Amino acid sequence: MKRFFTKYNLIFALIIFIAIFFRLYLLSSVPPSASLDEATIGWNAYSIMLTGHDEYGYHLPILLRAYDDYRPALYVYLVIPFIKLLGLNVLSVRLPSAILSLITVVTSFFLSKVLLRKYKYEKWISLCVMGLFAISPFHIYISRLGHEANPGLTFAVVGITLFLWGIFSKRNWLVIFSFIFWAASFYTYQSEKIFVPLIIITLLLSFYKDVLKNKKVIILGFIIATMLSLPILFATLQPGSLLRAKGTSVFSDMHPYIVTSLKLEKAVKDHDIFGEIIYNRRFVPISIFVSNYLPHFNPIWWVSNYGLEDFKAPGFGLSYPWELPFFLIGFIFLWRLKIAKSLKLLPIIWIFIAFLPAGISTQTPHAMRSFNILPVPQLIEAIGLFEIMILIGKIKNFGKILQYIFISTFSIFVVFGIISFYRAYFIDFPRLESSQYQLALHLAISYALSQNDYKYIAISNQNQATQSYMFYLFDTKYDPIKYFKNGGTKSGGFSVSHHIDHVDFIPFASDMKVKKETLYIGNRYLGTINALPDNISILKKFMGLYDTIELVAFVPHFPR
Repeated sequence: MKRFFTKYNLIFALIIFIAIFFRLYLLSSVPPSASLDEATIGWNAYSIMLTGHDEYGYHLPILLRAYDDYRPALYVYLVIPFIKLLGLNVLSVRLPSAILSLITVVTSFFLSKVLLRKYKYEKWISLCVMGLFAISPFHIYISRLGHEANPGLTFAVVGITLFLWGIFSKRNWLVIFSFIFWAASFYTYQSEKIFVPLIIITLLLSFYKDVLKNKKVIILGFIIATMLSLPILFATLQPGSLLRAKGTSVFSDMHPYIVTSLKLEKAVKDHDIFGEIIYNRRFVPISIFVSNYLPHFNPIWWVSNYGLEDFKAPGFGLSYPWELPFFLIGFIFLWRLKIAKSLKLLPIIWIFIAFLPAGISTQTPHAMRSFNILPVPQLIEAIGLFEIMILIGKIKNFGKILQYIFISTFSIFVVFGIISFYRAYFIDFPRLESSQYQLALHLAISYALSQNDYKYIAISNQNQATQSYMFYLFDTKYDPIKYFKNGGTKSGGFSVSHHIDHVDFIPFASDMKVKKETLYIGNRYLGTINALPDNISILKKFMGLYDTIELVAFVPHFPR
């Protein structure tokens, strides 16, 4: 028993407790309401559970069509047992993601141990990596979302860890399971289809000597993974499934090509040979990629949040500001570690690969599409932290005292950072960023359902009421069988109207024809009504971001 209650084990347990707290505390109310993705995943999981079909009537889909983005559907199936147990609600949708995130936190410990194997301080550095990962603002934010990115990261990291443990130990059968986890990642998030193959190639080339020793299990694992991946790869290559890829690809935007073409014409006219080379259309894709890829290395983007950026708590970046110097120091000291060169290169290559999916997509820099970088920053930071402590300890006479001072000072920064993040995420975030989760729409739908004096209800499907039909299905726990009898979902387009029972989900306009005995719910911003008729009476306002009125319920006036 005494052996169990060692300082090391107690710290390990404390880190697990902190990780659990930040990922499960108030999970059903922070974020403040179900996002569009969560509502879609939740109701489709509910529908598949009861009928075996998604909202379009597809039987046990591999890809979830949703809003014509055809996302991998594995997370939908992971949600089903939780809906069976807890019912259709936001907690059921988020809980699988949060649990998987805890697995990733623990896996980061074992990944660090295998990467730093035979290094003197690998045991304590691995513990530090897990600790930094447990309190990571980046990981905490996304782990609390009912989104497929989190299982994608979990399966990828578990796969990498099992592969390395397998080839470096006598348990080479673990390699087979690594390929199974990698195949599973293809069924989670689109980014994994780029990240995982490249990281596999990196592993095979970096550790080719160990790979050759274990070639039989690697070949077997590859065959199994290929067989498991064929259905998702085949489904992904279907014309309809490629709509999302085309819509989010930076290369779909013709504007840079047009601008470059005009510059090329001018260069030819001016006999500018250098300009003819630079503005050649073949260089345009490279220029676009570089301009989208490099911003992910911007340290300011990592440690700050000047606006209400996606996947960041108010006033917080993806990392604590105090992490940055340790990352830079750790990056330098990484090359001085007495470990295999291939183990030093892997974290660096990992970082460059992790940003590739975001680099070829729109809306850069993009945190969600860069999620695969974790937990590498924490690994490098932990190395920097321990190497500084080692150097301080070598100072004659004052080494130990200075080490205590350093650890105490660092601990104060960590505690202050955790407290600040707690306030930013659990107190400020639900209030300031409710618009990102369309809280006003949830409130408006609840209000509309409580009104029995109206024959019809019309809800906007624009702006803060985007895809309001799905929130209606989710919030009302609408019976899928009844929904299919009425035709189900016909189109995933954002401007498409839907009709469910006595409720219409339609675009509103100032010249729209309003009906009697109808309750309308539409957008309103900063006290002014946008694209709504004049002859109306506002019944209720639904508050969202700050004091901005996002949605209003109103009824039309008709002359007697």
